[in-house]
Formats: sequence, structure tokens, C-alpha cells
Amino acid sequence: MTHSRLHTPLRRRLLVGLAASVFANSALLLPIGDGHAGETAGDRILIGNSSALTGPLAPLSMEYVDGAKLYFDTVNRRGGINGKRLELVVLDDEYSPDKAEENARRLINEHGVFALFACFGTGPALRAMPVALAADVPFFAPYTGADALREPPNANVFHLRASYSREIERIVEHLTMLGVKSIGVVHHADAFGEAGLQAARAALALRGLEPAVTAAIDMTANDASEPARLVAEANPAALILVAAGRTPPMMIRALRETTAQPMLYGLSVISSSELVRTLGRDAHGLALAQVTPSPFRLDYPVVRDYRRDADSAGMEYSYAGLEGYLAAAVFSEALRQAGSNPTRDAFRQALAGMANTDIGGLKLVGTTANPVGLDFIDLTVISHGRFGR
Repeated sequence: MTHSRLHTPLRRRLLVGLAASVFANSALLLPIGDGHAGETAGDRILIGNSSALTGPLAPLSMEYVDGAKLYFDTVNRRGGINGKRLELVVLDDEYSPDKAEENARRLINEHGVFALFACFGTGPALRAMPVALAADVPFFAPYTGADALREPPNANVFHLRASYSREIERIVEHLTMLGVKSIGVVHHADAFGEAGLQAARAALALRGLEPAVTAAIDMTANDASEPARLVAEANPAALILVAAGRTPPMMIRALRETTAQPMLYGLSVISSSELVRTLGRDAHGLALAQVTPSPFRLDYPVVRDYRRDADSAGMEYSYAGLEGYLAAAVFSEALRQAGSNPTRDAFRQALAGMANTDIGGLKLVGTTANPVGLDFIDLTVISHGRFGR
């Protein structure tokens, strides 16, 4: 299991190096405090994260962690939060739910983290969240839009991103407004894929429709010929990809080998920058739902801040990186409002009162079910290697 405590700005190649190695120095693996250290004693606040630093989803996961780290580093350079440094403790779960659960226990019981931050992926988050709830540790901004983590609401769970249901509803609304009714779904054969498939079924059912075709794809498979064959047989006018990692480019390439030419739509969890690098011209025309503004435009002050910090650290811009940056900004603001020696209760109360707070031009939207969040969804199109609207 890979462990890293991130202190300084990192370029992606350094994070990859950390993820791929097991430290020989046992001092780096020593427990830090006990389970009560999370009430921020001393001059630092430890924040726990379980992410896929290795495996097929590592590039996307690391984009997000890099973005969060950018913001925390900026806060620390300015003196921290009320004089306390923010330290992100990251454990690699390889996108394994079992390892994510184990990591959550280690982060809470051994490292004494104040909160679990941005646990990556639906399956891993579904296993990590109950560990946090049992320990009364805040579970903040998991990188998933699955409704299973949102219902029923829990006062210890805070979602920043819009749900997959909202993303898919936006895609289906757009397509049906264009008169498109033949819509298929290709989805991962896991908890994430099932959540997206059910969301698509629900959005279509609201309009008296059913999926023209559904096809499951194994995230670890080496080709997508079988789901591509099923899609080609049904020949839908549009296809929603509930997929991430290497699966979307693999599926798109497989479709290019068939006679099917559906309009392609994907969710925000597709690593758009990785997709463009991998597919080149074959990515042209793909439409993606996004839950943040574009990191390639200067419409919002927070985007300008993110780009400035990314430039200083030598990082490429990405949607996932911007989302991590935003999550860290909201987390930091809640800590600031929680007082000079914040407790978890004070942190939760601060989050609960942050509706309508402006975060770099974006307003947080509070509901009874989720007191802090961004109700932001946009559709972008990849055109000749660039993102348009």
C-alpha cells in the first residue's frame, strides 16, 4: 500500500513516483497521534484522502489530488488557517473498495485526521463513508455523483459536485430538445456504472423513453469490441458513456471500427485532458457534462487563481484539477469560519451555514439534504483538441 504525506507543490511526475513506490523508511509510516488528534491540537491540521494513485484511474485521481494540493499549498504559504498548516495525507487504494475501507480506518485511527477529504470513486467511497460516520469524522466532497452516497442525507456528509443524476438529466434534456430519442448507454460493470445506468433509465423514463441499448464494459478489459458490437447492432443516434479512465478512449476507438456513428456524450469523471492526449483527432465531437467552469477560460476569479497556481507549479490545467482546487477552497473556508482551534462540530456548523457563500465567483447552494454544494452543470464539446461550449 502506498502512503504519502504531501508537503510541497508537486508536478504530476513526482506524484506518479510516490504512487509507484513503497517507502523503505519506516518513520514515514509511523502513526501520528491517536484517533482524537483530529480535533486539531498543535500547529497543523491533518486531512485524509484515499485515492487511486495507481491503476487505470490513476491519471484522473491524481489530477484531482494535484488541484487540491495547489490550494492547500497556497494557504500554507500565507500562514495557514488561523496559524495552522494544512497537511494532506494520501493513501493509495488502487480504486479497490476493500483498500479504501482499510485506508479510511488507517487515516482515522492511526493518523488521526480531522476529516476524510475527496475519497475517489463510487465503490471506494461507499465503503469509506460508513467508517467515517461510525467515527463521527466529516466526510467531505467525495469524488462521485452517485445518489447512493447522498440518500438518505447525513449531517456528516458534504457533497460539492452535482450528482450523476443531474449530469445525465442535463444530457438527456439536451438530446431530447434536439429531437433525439434513440439514446444508448455504455457503462462500467461496477457500482459507478450501475449508478449511471439507473440515472439514465430514470431520465429517459421521465420522457416516456427507454435506452436504445445498454452495454456493460469491464474497466480492466483490454478491448471494447463486444460492447461496440452491441451498440453497432442497435445503432442509436446518441450514446452516453458512463465510464472513466482508459475505458472511454478504448470504447471510442472500437466504435470507429464499426458502422455506428452515434453522437457521443460522457460524464464529468472522464479525464478530458487525458482523453484528448490519448485520442487526438478521434476525440473530436465528444460532448462532456462538466460540474465546474472551464479551466481554459477566465470567466471566474477562482479559475484565474487556479491557473496562476498551476502555472507556478508547472501543472497542466484540467477540469478534475480545478474541481480539487475548489473543494480545497471550500474546505479551507469552513475551517477558517470554525475558529482558531476548530473542532469537527464547529467545522460541520460552518459548512451548514455556507449557503450563498461566494467562492471565487461561484455561489454555494445549500439544501436541507446537502448544506454546501455547487449546482453547476455545463456541456462542453471537444473540437480539434480544444473545449468549446
